[in-house]
Amino acid sequence: MSGIMQETPTRSQPDKVVTQPSPTSMWWSYLRDLLPAVLAPFFGIAVALGIIVLILEWQGASPTVAWDYLYQGTLADAAKRADLVSYWMPLAITSFGLVLVYTAGLWNIGVEGQMITGAIGATWAIRLFAEGHFPVDLGLGRPVILVLCVIFAAAGGAAWALVCAVLKTRGGVNEIFGGVALNFIAQTFNMFLISNGGPWQPIGSRATETARFPANAQLPTFEEFRRLSPIPIYVAIGAFVLVAVIMYVSRWGLQLRAMGKNMRSAFLLGVRTERNIYLSMALCGALAGIAGAFRVMAPDVNKLTASPSGGLGFLAILVVLLAGLSTILTPFVSFVFAMLSKGGQSIENGFLWDHDLSLDRSLVRVLQSTVVLMVVLSFGVRNRFFPPRQTLPTDDTDRT
Repeated sequence: MSGIMQETPTRSQPDKVVTQPSPTSMWWSYLRDLLPAVLAPFFGIAVALGIIVLILEWQGASPTVAWDYLYQGTLADAAKRADLVSYWMPLAITSFGLVLVYTAGLWNIGVEGQMITGAIGATWAIRLFAEGHFPVDLGLGRPVILVLCVIFAAAGGAAWALVCAVLKTRGGVNEIFGGVALNFIAQTFNMFLISNGGPWQPIGSRATETARFPANAQLPTFEEFRRLSPIPIYVAIGAFVLVAVIMYVSRWGLQLRAMGKNMRSAFLLGVRTERNIYLSMALCGALAGIAGAFRVMAPDVNKLTASPSGGLGFLAILVVLLAGLSTILTPFVSFVFAMLSKGGQSIENGFLWDHDLSLDRSLVRVLQSTVVLMVVLSFGVRNRFFPPRQTLPTDDTDRT
């Protein structure tokens, strides 16, 4: 008997033929994934409008009345449209920064505090270089002072965001809890500065605000629209271009998306996750700080108030989530929310003073929340019944 064992011949299986998809089929697959994602928010808004009509009819009010108040408060004339744009720009700038961190899987709830610290930073720069609190009079002109305000605001917002990032990476504190705590600290510090005889409160004043900023620290405005400045518009366009290049062109954007999918896997593949956390949080905080500066430097404000952010930080979180973390969709979604928020004030006043309606002004919040809820549910339906092809389960026969 031979000591050499003979291998039992086995029938070789035919090799699988891998076919390269044609460009036409690739585009068709891309459109099949894109259409549900694009149509989902419109479907949610349509359903929300239907529910809003039913609510108003139930309360005995015509839906056209609410639309008239919304239109009169936002789009009725050029001055109203300018006010809407002035309100929209800080919201859009903050939203662009949140696209970066949310794509990386970081829940930057502390963006509200970063806007507040940015407003404080801009006010500090004004006090130093425009109001003469600096030990030496540098004789700076208005453009230089405005640039310094933006720099101080960006530094304040970035520093506050980095505190949250360090707490996460070095202290093991989830950014949600760290952000909420830092929001409270920033708001408390702001109130310390401008209330109860604080260092920035005018002597003898009981208002929780600073004195109005001097003329050499005020934003330039359009001749026709004294409440709208071109500088926030330019900064918003620049922020959009910057974030779009990062997300769609740069290698860093690819790394952020990898981190958002799985932070641990991205680290094992060589992505410097800790550095990217610091950079994305700092850039987001800087944009939020600049937006906070524009809030207090707005031509109709020109002072640090008790609520410099006005809740725009939390509103920007909703904008980015409803935009699906898309840089392209963010300006449009932020505009819709700016119109709902700005026009909601007009609707509230109408409900309050129109005796024929007898509606409570809190109904406006119900109507706004209905829009948010329906859009969120529409995205859930889309992910359940029309998931992207790359997330579909694979066949067991293909797991070789």
